[in-house]
Amino acid sequence: MTDRTKRTARFKEPATRGARSLESNGPRTPSSRHALTSTMSAALAGVPLLRGEEAFRLLVEAVEDYAIFLLAPDGRVLTWNLGAQRIKGYSADEIIGKHFSAFYTAEERQDGRPMRLLQLAVENGRFEDEGWRVRRDGTRFWADVVVTALVDDDGVPYAFAKVTRDLTERKAAEDQERTLLAEQRARAAAEEALLARDRFLSIASHELKTPIASLQLAVDSLEHARSAGRLDEARITSGLRRIAASTTRLGALVTELLSVNRLSSGESPFHPAETDLAELAREVVARFDDAGQGDRLQLATPAQAAIVADASQLDQLLTNLIDNALKYSTPPSPVNVRIEGSTNGLHLTVSDTGIGLDAAADERLFEAFGRGDNAAFTPGMGLGLFICRQIVERHGGRVEGHRRTDGPGTVFTAWLPRSREPANG
Repeated sequence: MTDRTKRTARFKEPATRGARSLESNGPRTPSSRHALTSTMSAALAGVPLLRGEEAFRLLVEAVEDYAIFLLAPDGRVLTWNLGAQRIKGYSADEIIGKHFSAFYTAEERQDGRPMRLLQLAVENGRFEDEGWRVRRDGTRFWADVVVTALVDDDGVPYAFAKVTRDLTERKAAEDQERTLLAEQRARAAAEEALLARDRFLSIASHELKTPIASLQLAVDSLEHARSAGRLDEARITSGLRRIAASTTRLGALVTELLSVNRLSSGESPFHPAETDLAELAREVVARFDDAGQGDRLQLATPAQAAIVADASQLDQLLTNLIDNALKYSTPPSPVNVRIEGSTNGLHLTVSDTGIGLDAAADERLFEAFGRGDNAAFTPGMGLGLFICRQIVERHGGRVEGHRRTDGPGTVFTAWLPRSREPANG
């Protein structure tokens, strides 16, 4: 008996049992395989039953692009076609009667996946799966598999029809495309990081240069006065005042840079606790008052504004927003600080009547080093608002800024939930 005769004989085994698929018991989504089956059934409609079955079996056996075969309920291979031999590498003599778990990896066999897929086919009528399969020579290929449960008139499964396609080339192309896309994204991110680094170095060097130059000028002035014999108490006091101002500015710049680094990397400590935002705002305003800028601040808060948050970070949020408003407006124009409560959160609003925002600054307002063109001559690195956004988002809130609609100036609004776990860190 030839291989073809053996395969044909094996194929006849379930054909005499009134085969029907569980798929016929419920709706299913049409596919190319179903359409092909329907077309062939229609084409064979006028052919005598036995000759039609023979023609169909011969057609299935001749298909080389698909592995089409039947499995017994216990998973043994019942039939085999040319496509199965080409894709999986087994001849009919080698595989018929063997368990189909031979096509799966050792890990999947140990996990019981092969028989679990048959059970899913029984439960759902059919089951489709993609994954790695193993050829006779041990090499792997990426397979698209459809398993259909065949049941008798009593609804008892007596076989499974299994159709397998080799999609290794398609998967390789998709993997390569994903790799190329990931590489492109990585290159774009690296380029953006380089641009950000260069922007940082340019801005940081400019900002650091100013207080350093002021320090050097104050020291040179004191040394010159001493050499000339004119180092009196007034000159010493004036020089020390300039030195103190410059060191304060340097310290603020370094603190800002460290804050950006810690917040961006998620390394900044986060200690949420019951906090009164109204009291915190009063403390921050008092500090600005001590520095001689409090006369411009107008604070409107409820007696208490309870929130679960990191007090030190909210202190920095208030400080940055108020400092930003003072910096970009001129005396004696007021800066308004308002806190309002709602059912599930607090609204913090800081508004000024300063230079406002140019249209181009809206999109990059809260980005690192993001500054408007109209702020080019105002000292700053463009990190304060970036830090504000990091703090607000870490508390689960949101922050936004826009130009005033009732005149010149800017309005910044931050919404904070009453209680929130940290978003990172």
